[in-house]
Parts: sequence; C-alpha cells; structure tokens
Amino acid sequence: MPSFFVPARSSRHRTACFALYRSLLRQGLRVPLPDDLITNSPLGPANPIRTLIRNGFRRNKRDTSHRLVISALKNGYRFLTLLSRAADASTPEHASVLTFLRENQARVVAVKAKREAEAASRISTAPIEGRTPLIKKISAEGEPPVYAPTGPPRPLSSFRSGVRKPPTLAATMGVPFLRLKKPQPRFLERVLRQKSQRRWRRIEKIMEMMWEGLEEAGVEDAWDRMMERLLAEKRRAERKKGLESKGAADEGSYKQTLQEALTYSMDVTERERQDLVARAKAMWQIVLAEQEMALLEERERLVREGREGEEPQLRVWKRPVYARNRKGRKQGDEGTSGELRGPKTVQQT
Repeated sequence: MPSFFVPARSSRHRTACFALYRSLLRQGLRVPLPDDLITNSPLGPANPIRTLIRNGFRRNKRDTSHRLVISALKNGYRFLTLLSRAADASTPEHASVLTFLRENQARVVAVKAKREAEAASRISTAPIEGRTPLIKKISAEGEPPVYAPTGPPRPLSSFRSGVRKPPTLAATMGVPFLRLKKPQPRFLERVLRQKSQRRWRRIEKIMEMMWEGLEEAGVEDAWDRMMERLLAEKRRAERKKGLESKGAADEGSYKQTLQEALTYSMDVTERERQDLVARAKAMWQIVLAEQEMALLEERERLVREGREGEEPQLRVWKRPVYARNRKGRKQGDEGTSGELRGPKTVQQT
C-alpha cells in the first residue's frame, strides 16, 4: 500500500533532522585529525568528517520509505555517539575514525585516478589542432561556392603497407566525404551524423509545412475572413448610428507568413545543396589526383619488377567475403567455410 506521508514535508521530521545534522557537524569538528587528512590531503584542504556528513544527508534527503528514514536516523544517532567519544585522542573510537577516513581517502583517490585514466584513453572527437583541411573555399562572398584541394596527393610514406590506395568518394544524406582509411575516425563520424541530422530535420520541417501547415493556415485565414466580414457589418451599423470604430490593422494572413517561412527554409536548403555539390567536386579532384598518382607508382613498381608489359591496376578498398556452409554441400567442394572468394556474379538470360 502506498505511503501518503512525506517526511520532507513534516515540520517535526525536518526539525529533528536539522538538529541531528547540526549536532553531527559540531561534534565532528571536535575530533582531532592529523595534517595528512586535512591540510595535506590529496582531496583538498577540508574536514573529511564534515564532507561525509553533508554527502550522507544529501544522499538520503529524498527518501520517503519509513524503513529507510528510520534506519538513516538510527545510524545518525549512532555516529553522533561515536564522534562524541572520538573527541578524545586516546580512545579506540578515535583510532577507528582515523582508520575509516584514511581508507575512504584512498578509495576516493583511486576512483578519481580511474576516471582520469578512462577520460585520457577515451577517443576524442574534437578536431585535431594543426591539421590542414583537405579542401578550402576559394570563391568570394556572395558568389556561387567553389572549393579546391589544399595540397598535392599524400606521400607514399604515409601508407603503412607501402602501396597507395586512392580514397573513395561517398555521401550520406547528401553530405559528401572521403573514405581515406579504416577504421573511420570518430571525428568524421560525429561531423557526418550532426550534418545529416540537421539536414534531415530541416527537410522534415519543410515537408510538414507543405503538406499540413499550408492546409491549416488556409483554414485559419478562412476563419479570419469570416470574422472580418462580421466586423465590417458591425462597423457599418455603428456608422449609421453616428458612432466611430477603429478597424483592425492588417497583419498579413497565416498562409502568407507560412509561405515566407517555407520559401526561406527552401532557400537555405538549396544554398546548402549547392555548397555540398561544390565540396563533392573538390573531393572528386582529390580522388582523381590520388588515382593518377597510384597508377604512376604502380607502373614504376612493375618496371622495377621487370613486368613492363602488364597493365597497372588500382588498389581499392574491399571487404573480404567469407563463404558459408550451405545445406547439401559436400566436403572437399570448392568454396568451403572460411575461404575467401570474390563477389558472386549472376548471368541474366
């Protein structure tokens, strides 16, 4: 059965808790502590007993269960007795308090060190400082966007395998990008995801305004025209009686306002599309330059190996396709499980 008693809203409960809180703080400051737990502590110059008391009350302030509230109050009074006895440095309670504080300090330091190590090892998606972008905008402000590569193809020494693999031009939601290496950098994934989501939200809003917003705006305009006719008849009647009335100011129709918003959104989307197309053209120039350099290097390799008559081929990014066992396949047949094979070709009749 649910409880309708909220301890935090009871004045008697709040008075008892505040009294216990002040007593614990007052008694905790009377416990003598060494310098390695206060001034020279790696957690900062603060009384660890006061910090533990404050954290405990903050942790339990939202409890509404009678069982949890009663247990927390009993523990509070028990620790009040412990701190009262620990005020004397010669008592065993004082030694137990110091032991607990040192163990808690070591635990907190270990947790902080673990978090810092995880944060340092976490792959960052922030842009790398000092890196030159692949393309840059060369058109002036107000002109159609034009981009150009910022430099020549990458040196052969940048490829670990010693063989150049030209990048591949790809796109997601109309956002072009180059596949330069595997695995794909986290920074590139984040940028593509944010741009794609932003572009898709704008397109969804345009479709919503076109299919639903314009229809609803037309209904609102029809209602306004009907109200205007009624007001006009009322003004004519007042003029006949010699009364003057002020007409409503023309603020534009709902459909006109929505049409302006739709035109603006479509204009922004079109400018973005032109910018993406210009970027894709510059990236394609990079792909062509890399392919030309790869063919030249492959031709030089064939000459060094004495195979001048062979046609140089480009190295492309391909994922291996592993054959799987199928029902009815006999052992020893060609294409067993785990064997690498190329893509399957289908002949059309």
